[in-house]
Amino acid sequence: MLFELVILFVILFLFLGYPISKAWDSFQSKKENSSSILKFEPQEILSMGLSYFIFGLGIMWNANDVRAGIPLHKFEKNGMMSDQYASLAHDYIAIVVLLVILGGVSYWRLTTGLIKLSPIFYIFYSTLMIVNIVYTFIYITHTGFAFYTELGGLRYIPVFCIQVGMLAFSLLFLAKLRNTLGYFIQSQNEKDYTQSNRIILLLYRISFGYQKMATVWMISLFPVLLIVQFILILFGQKPDSFIRVFMETSSFNYSKIPAPSPQIVSGDGHYLCTVSVKGHKNIVKPLRAGIRHGERITVNRQLLIANAFENVIEERVPKCHKVIRNFYDKYGYPISKHINTKWSADFVYILMKPLEWFFLFVLYTVDKNPENRIHIQYSELRK
Repeated sequence: MLFELVILFVILFLFLGYPISKAWDSFQSKKENSSSILKFEPQEILSMGLSYFIFGLGIMWNANDVRAGIPLHKFEKNGMMSDQYASLAHDYIAIVVLLVILGGVSYWRLTTGLIKLSPIFYIFYSTLMIVNIVYTFIYITHTGFAFYTELGGLRYIPVFCIQVGMLAFSLLFLAKLRNTLGYFIQSQNEKDYTQSNRIILLLYRISFGYQKMATVWMISLFPVLLIVQFILILFGQKPDSFIRVFMETSSFNYSKIPAPSPQIVSGDGHYLCTVSVKGHKNIVKPLRAGIRHGERITVNRQLLIANAFENVIEERVPKCHKVIRNFYDKYGYPISKHINTKWSADFVYILMKPLEWFFLFVLYTVDKNPENRIHIQYSELRK
């Protein structure tokens, strides 16, 4: 459990460290330097890029998760789930992606074009970022944090990625709103503004009263959402897709579609076995059929080498083998359930190549007949 907590802390610090410090600094009493408001800092660009990257990964993996109302699958031998429900409804996920993209564009405009922005566009861009912050809050309360207790099994990786990504750029949005608000109001007040129409003048003063700005944002929230919704309707989305994206899911807090009982499937999950079966044959190079737990499987040389290495560790350092075996059982299966295309299997195969070479080096170092040991893996010849 300690290892998982350390990994969790490192990931959260990597993606949330700078956004948290940026948001915290924006609410301090010190006056923000105008040069830092009107241009991107290198670490700001990196942080924004990382947040959108991990969010994008979560969205892609969410697309591979099970739709609401369809039974999940549970492995017969170890009781582990073979798949999981999507936290965002597939049919309406476009609304989330569009809002996040528009939020990023708004962040960019409030950084590089703040001086030239008219009041209307300032409020428009600010409102889009506020919508993203609100959506982040809704998503986090929708998915909750209960799955963190299962992090050792790496369950709900898409949920974790989406949560971290949305929280990271929402903190950056919050800091940008806080820093640009005072600067924009001050720059507008410094302009020589004359207006003979008393009504327009009154509206102008209300709009740029610092205390009234939250009210202006709330008033502009509806028309901005309306514009976004009109765009979505043009592309075939339903008018209430803002809500349906959360409600038409299963097993989450705002889900309205009941989750049926899971179906039992044979096997126990094994990601290198999955790679040898699902990858392109000219890349993963399957060799022959093998036997694992009494069932026929397809094996390649990478799988044979990995199993031979484990066999050596089991013989020579059994205590170390137990730790490695527990680690593999805990993380190997969750990886396998995301290997659902030929390209993802190829990617894992290539990613495992350095480890395969290391395993082979160890085998040739400690074993008198390494190829014999490799050859008998997953066969009746192995005792």
